[in-house]
Amino acid sequence: MAANKRVEKLLDQKSKIERELRMMQENCSHSEQAIKQVTLGEGCQTSTRWVCNECSAVVGYPSEVELEKYLK
Repeated sequence: MAANKRVEKLLDQKSKIERELRMMQENCSHSEQAIKQVTLGEGCQTSTRWVCNECSAVVGYPSEVELEKYLK
């Protein structure tokens, strides 16, 4: 039973942290952005996206020209 309580407590903490992060990202102006590799889901696949330097939110997709410049 103790393990079950610990799991429940950790899941609750995770939920609170995710909620706080979501609020911070929603209120961020995303004024500084960079092209970065981001992990997709829980797997090991990555994708190139525009990411906010302040809050780490994914804010868009780079154009073909931006992508070519990033890869050089």
